[in-house]
Amino acid sequence: MTDVNSQKMADITEELFAKWNAPEGVELIREGAKIVRHLKEHGPLPIETADAMLPDEERAKGVGMVQFFRDRHYDLEMDGRGNIVGAGLSLIDNSRHTAELDGTVFRQWCVADAVMFPIIFGGDSPVTTSCPATGEPISFTVTPTGIEDASHPDPWFTLAAGTGGSARVRFCDRVNAYRDRPSAMAAAAADPEIAAGPVADLWTTAKNLAALF
Repeated sequence: MTDVNSQKMADITEELFAKWNAPEGVELIREGAKIVRHLKEHGPLPIETADAMLPDEERAKGVGMVQFFRDRHYDLEMDGRGNIVGAGLSLIDNSRHTAELDGTVFRQWCVADAVMFPIIFGGDSPVTTSCPATGEPISFTVTPTGIEDASHPDPWFTLAAGTGGSARVRFCDRVNAYRDRPSAMAAAAADPEIAAGPVADLWTTAKNLAALF
């Protein structure tokens, strides 16, 4: 990375972790972990079951799980029956990012999720995504120690802090894998709020995010 981009990545990473270590971020991770584990193990999460997962003080306010997340700029995915089907990890086909977890392929909202969830659940996980610049498929395997078997010799990714609004818009939509350094750097040059780095470095960021769950 260039010195300027390296500093930008360091600043964005610091801001990202400040967000998730703040009280609101801790609350989101606490409840999000419950949702993700249910989606992975049991499938769609009925809203009444989700509401019952909230701490007593939240339920006493009459706040349900969906509103709890919406109040924190994080909209959960719902199906036509009113079940929760997505919170970073998704059961519906609405994203370019996938990761195989314990033999089942799930969608993720961004490439950071696609690396983080395999670290959380362990094992070796094949990941697929595509380059936003070219549409070219990209694949690699997330292991407990790093990223292996990349389909491209030097894939890069972009990272955003995700502050200031909707988590899906401010973070997920801007955190992607690119086929190579020039493609990722062009994306970072076009958006002053993101930085670019080698996909191999994403494992460390994802590992630190996983540690918050």
